[in-house]
Order: sequence, then C-alpha cells, then structure tokens
Amino acid sequence: MIEQKKIENKISEILKELKKDQNNSELLNDLGVGYYLKGDYVEAEIAIQKALSIKKDPKYYYNLGTVYAESGNNAEAIHSFMEAVDLNPSHIPSLNNLAEQYEISGETEKAEELFNYIVKINPGNALSHYNLGNFRLRNNDHIEAAKSYEEAIKCNPDFTEAYYNIAWILYKAKAFEESLYYVKLGLKIEPGHAELLKLEKSLTQA
Repeated sequence: MIEQKKIENKISEILKELKKDQNNSELLNDLGVGYYLKGDYVEAEIAIQKALSIKKDPKYYYNLGTVYAESGNNAEAIHSFMEAVDLNPSHIPSLNNLAEQYEISGETEKAEELFNYIVKINPGNALSHYNLGNFRLRNNDHIEAAKSYEEAIKCNPDFTEAYYNIAWILYKAKAFEESLYYVKLGLKIEPGHAELLKLEKSLTQA
C-alpha cells in the first residue's frame, strides 16, 4: 500500500513537470514506467509511445516491450525488443527479454541462439550464464544447465541461486553427497535461504 502511494506520488510529480515541458521524452518514459509499476498498462503504453515519437531510444523500446510482455502481447513485445536491439545490438536487457519471448512463443531455437549470444558478448556477467542455465534447465538439458550455473559462480562466487540450482539438479540425479556439498556452499553465503534449507532437510532425510 505504501509502495503504491509512492508510485502514485511520483506519477503526479512527473505530470506536473510535463505541464512545463510536454515534449520531454525522458519524463514521458518515466511516466510510462510509473504507470507500468502501478499496473496501468494502457496508460504506460500511451506514455512510452509518445516518448518514442519524440526520440528513438533503446531504453524506451525496452520499457515498451516489458509493458507488452506483462500484458501478454507477445508479438508486440518481440517487435519492441527487436527495435531496441536494432538501435543497440548489445542492449543486454532487451536481448534477454527477446530470448524469453521467443521461448514463450515456442521458438526455442531462436531463444537458445540469443541466450548463447548474450553469454558470448557478455562472458563476465554471472546473470547471463544463469539465464542460459535456466533456459537449458527448462528444456531438460540438466548437464549443460549445471555447466552454465558453474560459469555463473565463477563470475560471481556469491550467486546463491546458482548453488541452489546445481544442488537441485544433483538431488534429482540422486547424487545426494554432491548436492549437499553445493547446499552447504550456498548456505555459507546466505544462511537463511529458504529453498536451500528445504533442500538440506530433504537431503538429510535421503
């Protein structure tokens, strides 16, 4: 409730600023983001489209794509993320969301190609490896998924979710000792991690 009030106050502030400068694309984009956070996707689309009519910016296309994705308009989401990538081929958030939208639409080959491309152009980013791992896991390629999570950990040794996912894969493969090893590593970083603690309990019972 408090967060919603903050969003509404921010929207009011932006609307006041826009009265002084109605063609300010940054303000219009921020207004769209505000409406998106509020859950008003129609108003969010209108505001960001107006921002784009003033200035073509990959960030604006990314935000518009996110609005479409959240409202279930897969085709328009893909189009918007592609527009962002056309303007900036290394815009990682748009590339990642584009890959996710391809996967949702059943175009898994395109999705896989993009997830791999993101890792290639951004090899030191743990989240890129983690997202590729999640894609592989969703497609039941557990061995390759685990390799991606290992790469994520190399980039960021404190990536708790990567430890959990490896532990979960090993648990499903009934490699209980190895699974517990990764659980312990994850709990060293985040002792209160609920899913790791739950998996630890299952492993001790197993």
